[in-house]
Amino acid sequence: MLNVLIIDDEPSVRAGLKKIIKWEQHGFSVCGEGIDGDDGYNKIMKLKPDLVLMDINMPGMFGIDVIKKSQENGFNGKFIIITGYSDFQYAKSAITYGVKAYILKPIDEDELTELIVSLGEEINREKDSEKNVAVSKKYLRELTFKQLILGESKEKIDLGNLEFDTDNLKVEVALVSNSKYNNNAEMYKLEKMVSEQVGMIENLHILILENFIALVFINFSMSHIMKTLNKLEEKLDKKTFITLGKEEMSLEKVQYSYLDAKELMKKKFLFFEYRIISKEIIEKIMKESLKEYEDIELNNLYSYVEINDIEKLVKCFLKFANNLRREGYSEEKVKIVAINKALELREKIINDYNIKKEEITDSNEVMEEFYTKTSLNETIDYLAEQFINLSEKVSNISTDSTMKRIINYINKNYYNDLKLELLAQIFNYNSAYLGKAFKNYVGENFNTYLDKVRIEKAKVLLMEDKLKVYQVSEKVGYKNIDYFHGKFKKYVGTSPLNYKKQLENK
Repeated sequence: MLNVLIIDDEPSVRAGLKKIIKWEQHGFSVCGEGIDGDDGYNKIMKLKPDLVLMDINMPGMFGIDVIKKSQENGFNGKFIIITGYSDFQYAKSAITYGVKAYILKPIDEDELTELIVSLGEEINREKDSEKNVAVSKKYLRELTFKQLILGESKEKIDLGNLEFDTDNLKVEVALVSNSKYNNNAEMYKLEKMVSEQVGMIENLHILILENFIALVFINFSMSHIMKTLNKLEEKLDKKTFITLGKEEMSLEKVQYSYLDAKELMKKKFLFFEYRIISKEIIEKIMKESLKEYEDIELNNLYSYVEINDIEKLVKCFLKFANNLRREGYSEEKVKIVAINKALELREKIINDYNIKKEEITDSNEVMEEFYTKTSLNETIDYLAEQFINLSEKVSNISTDSTMKRIINYINKNYYNDLKLELLAQIFNYNSAYLGKAFKNYVGENFNTYLDKVRIEKAKVLLMEDKLKVYQVSEKVGYKNIDYFHGKFKKYVGTSPLNYKKQLENK
């Protein structure tokens, strides 16, 4: 539908023109009215109609001046002059300003209709021609960008197709990927969606490139680029992933920004939840995650399961995920490393606590489900869920009392540097209170109980011919050999070496 603007200082004439012509039937819509020359000019510049019907003799700006000023300010629509006999010669001179025709008052309905139909056809032909030229220019521009990005020889590239100064500029390439769109027809749909969401932005060029939608930013600030990409990510569905290549200071080096963005696409599995990444964004993510999880140790995962500390268990898996990101592993390697470590620890916990197989998910089922995950976070969330369920089972098994859980923990971790303060922290107790409660339950203080556990373990290890006394001392948690000698003699009545000889003589 084409737009027509009616300008006349007489309300009855404006109403008559709207009524006597079947505008919609002839492909037009009346977009507005002007009440005099000045108002008409303002409406022309604001509404940008395809056709203007205008009286030549009105208050304010004279008709010819309206036409002249409009054209000087970029308006290229058509004009039909409505005039009386007294200004007929003056109206004829308006033809020099590109006025298409003039109609004498009183207006002949058939004459005006015929003129409007003819002009409508002319305007549509011009629009089609402009559209074809625009499509052709767009195709040549895209072809030139593709040649530059894909590294074709300079002799084949006509930079004139870009229609802008290719010197003294900076360029960045962003790539948009979406797993729902993976063939040529669907890529055109995705390109259309991207173009619609981003809108018309000068010096932003959008094209299909291999399996991606490429956005080429020319002379954009980083804040403007990120604002555009964030807006795009918000509008597209959650399967969308965007990478931003490094900044290059020459259009001829745009290929390097593209290759950088393409290389970042290999990290989609690792960083998918972040939606938009660049090398700078990855560095920031890793720096922040290092601080957030620096106090969580992966080798304490077993302990977190034992004491049912869900918060630390989850944080432990998040740190595991960040370590995998830091290594930059491929999706396949991430899954191999993660599932091997997870299943090994899972089996150890199941065996240590005699958990019935029918009470938990089968290992093969865990592995099958694990390999369906499409991102690192999704993978880690699934593993954490499995270990939370396992931790609940372990916690239920050890429900007789917290003290039994503490004693069980000591018996399994006696060789570590155990202190009452550490146990108090793990089991959320005040250390002074825990010391009294422990002695009341066991009948002796924590250090005495720990020494006895270690000495009993040492007696077993001394029975092995290959182990030296100092090796046994280290294995049960005593780093000082003299201290070990003293403790062993106190509880056994003889030195570790004599005890070993006694065993050998039996």
